[in-house]
This record gives sequence, structure tokens and C-alpha cells, in this order.
Amino acid sequence: MRKRTTFAVLLLAVLVSLSGCANGGNGMEHPYGKSYFANTRVGLFTHYTCATYAENKGTNWGGTWYSRDDPRPAASPEEAAALFDGEAYARTAHDMGAEYVVFTLAHAGFNLLFPSATMKETGCSYKCTEKSDVVAKLIAGLKPYGISLVLYLPPNDAHDISDGDLQKMGWTDDEARMDFLKRLIREVYDRYGSGVSGFWFDQGGPTKDVCQAVRECDPDAVIFVNTGVTANTEKHPLSDFIVSEYYGSIEEGDSDALPTHYSQVNRQIGNWWASGNAAPTDARSLYRYTVRTAATKGQYNAGVAWSCGPYLDQTWEDGVRELLGGLGDLLRTHEGIYGTVPGKSYVTEPDAPLDKDDWGVSTESPDGKTVWLHVLNLPEDGVLTLPRPADRKKFTGAFYGDTPLDLQKEGKGCRIVLPEECDPIDTVIRLTAE
Repeated sequence: MRKRTTFAVLLLAVLVSLSGCANGGNGMEHPYGKSYFANTRVGLFTHYTCATYAENKGTNWGGTWYSRDDPRPAASPEEAAALFDGEAYARTAHDMGAEYVVFTLAHAGFNLLFPSATMKETGCSYKCTEKSDVVAKLIAGLKPYGISLVLYLPPNDAHDISDGDLQKMGWTDDEARMDFLKRLIREVYDRYGSGVSGFWFDQGGPTKDVCQAVRECDPDAVIFVNTGVTANTEKHPLSDFIVSEYYGSIEEGDSDALPTHYSQVNRQIGNWWASGNAAPTDARSLYRYTVRTAATKGQYNAGVAWSCGPYLDQTWEDGVRELLGGLGDLLRTHEGIYGTVPGKSYVTEPDAPLDKDDWGVSTESPDGKTVWLHVLNLPEDGVLTLPRPADRKKFTGAFYGDTPLDLQKEGKGCRIVLPEECDPIDTVIRLTAE
């Protein structure tokens, strides 16, 4: 019996090894598959880059600054990875209320912040670390908070890699570059297994066989494919969700003037990587935009991912860390955001700002039995008058926290007397339905 068991174990090991995903394959189990991201509402998107956006091809120029007063990028991937504090970063993600993190595995210079055997095989060992491992630090830091990790890759971005390195890496043509990416993806799953929930592909995305490599390692992995920097209205055929990458941050002032969208929305509150900016707005503005995105019709695409990250010395751009904490405080003290779907009774259309005459937006439970009214603009008379629900739902009660409110029929709609002391940021009214 012992010999038979040993043979079975050895056979399994060989089969797993042949699959190229020692920790992946059909047996992978994790709580953050595609279905998880369908109704996530808040993410943190960080480009933690080393030597990217070169001034001249092959010249180290751009990337994450060392500190606010020292604009130099890391001298090497090893320096950047060694300085990174996974626990501190994870606390920031937790404090802001993030459900997932999108973190740069590599950017335009393709400098990997982990000791990649795939990269070392090319002879470009200086384009990965020797010992330090940012991905392992992230997984260890995020796991206690239940925050999922998605890794960012730019499959078609080679303009910051020297000609000599392009030859070594086999990036001289599209097919060779995609073969390299497939080997890299398999290595990621061999190293980290279910600690990685999937990939966020930039620059028009990968080829079908690259995504197939992801699926072979983890059939339930999430795949985001970005195709542009404006509001995309169609899903890339290889992507699980619609992705819209927005260049430009929320400007100083009120986010109510900005349109929301039904895709995954990425908005900056600093730079894509830390490079001397400062918090452009306040927590109220971030919170209200997050709520409006969650309520937008068709929003089943991971909500809004706020883009920012730490300097190499692990401080943040001026006011950004505090801004994230303030957002988290508001998310924790208001109901009707996490675990909800866009309201079907009172619909929020995409691509529209919040007008001063609009009362707000609505979300609801997946079964439709609870509707949350997010009253973002309070009526002067203290009475919220609503038209007939679009889905003709019948409401049996209204509550502000645990306090019942006066709910009356008004034609085919309803009339709700708001409490005397309302929340000017978001007065959340919970409606129960038949």
C-alpha cells in the first residue's frame, strides 16, 4: 500500500510539473474568482515602477521617486523591492476600504520586482531582483485583511527596453514576446499559486494563448484587458469585465461634476506612481464618486479603483495616505455599498454628472428585497418625493439606521419624511420591499 501511494504521489507531481503550474491547475481554490469581482466596489491601483518611461530608449529616467524631496527612481529592481513594505501597504489598502489591489508586476521598462527565473534565463538578470520579492510581501500583507491581489502587465509595451535587451528577452516579434509572457505567467503561478487572483493587462491586451495560459493555471482567475484611456463601452473579447483607464486625477473641487461609468473605472488621486503630486480633493468627494459608480446601471465590473502608491521610502504623496483613510472611514460608516448591485427601482444612467437638482442614487441587495437610497443632495423641505419605481417595486418600510421613517404613497411613487439631522455627505435611507 505504501509503494502504491508513493507512486501515485510521484505521478501527480509529474503531471503538475508538465502542466507548468505547480500551484495552479484545476485544483486551485481561492475565494477571489471572477464572480467575486463582479460586485466589488472599491480597489487600489498602484504603479510601483522602476526605471520606466525613458527619456531616451534604454536610459533610466522615470518611475517611482525615492521620496518627495528626492525625485530619483530606484537604481535597480532589487533596491525598489527591498524598500517595499508589504504590511504597511496592506494596512493602507485596508484603511481605505479596498476589496482588491491591482499592483504593477512590470511596466514599460519591464523591470520585475521579484526574483524571476524566466527573466534570468534571458541573461537580463538586472531586470529582476536577486532576493527581494514584492509579490510575496503583498500576498503576506493583504491576506489577513481578505484583500485580493491582481497583477498588472503591459503585454505590448516595449518602448523603454533597449535593443540589446529586446534581443535577449526574445521580444523582437509579437509571437516571441507572447511566448515570454506565457512562461512568466506560469512562473507566477508556480511561485504564488492562489495568492494571485488574476491579471490586469494593459496596452490593448494579450493574445488568446496568453490568456489560455492563465486559465490553465487557474480556471477561475480574473482577467482584465484594457483597450483605451477613455470610457470603453464594449468588453474586450478576452476580458472578464469592461475596463476604462482614465488618465487624469480628480481635480481640486467636487467629484459630483464628473461622470461615472459602468466599466471598471480607474481614477488618479496622485500620480500613477508617486512623483511629487498631492491629494487633489477630500474624502467626501472620493466617497460620493465611489457611491455613484456603485449605483451606475450595468456596473458589474469591479467599481472604481483609486490610483496612487507610496514613494520608495514608503511615505505617500502629500495628503494622499490621509485621504485614503478618510475614504475608508466614510465607507465603513455608511451602509448600502459593499455587496450591492446598482438600483433597479431608481436607475442611475452612466456618463452623467450629479446635477444639483438630483437627489442622489440607489443601490440594492442582489435579491432586490432591500433598496438603499443615497440622498446626496438634501431637499430643502426635508421631504424626499420619488416617482414610481422603474421596476414597480412595492415598499413596506423606510429606515434611517434603526429609526423608522414616515413612508407615504404619493401618486404612483412615494414620499419619505427625512430625519431632522441628516448626513450632508450621504443620507442613506433603507427601504424594504415586498
